Amino acid sequence: MRELFAETADHFEHEILALEIADDHVHLFVQTDSKHSPADIARQFKSYSGKHLLERYPEIRESYFWGGGFWKVGYYVGTTRAVSEEVVERYIEETEH
Repeated sequence: MRELFAETADHFEHEILALEIADDHVHLFVQTDSKHSPADIARQFKSYSGKHLLERYPEIRESYFWGGGFWKVGYYVGTTRAVSEEVVERYIEETEH
């Protein structure tokens, strides 16, 4: 999953500042050009990584998703306006999963 997220970031010209992958969710801290809305960024990571994951491992689709997608519909987006990047990075890295 880390490799796919790195590929996604490269493809869309985003920089991953912090990434933590849990069993049922992902914490992702991204720096990018302001032309990308938070909704676009979430969609880009979910669609690109999900598509490539299911292409590489088709048995996942057959075993777990009955032909559906990899990611759930929802997501949460926050900005770093009120806190420093270091605080967000530390939160992501120190969160226990």
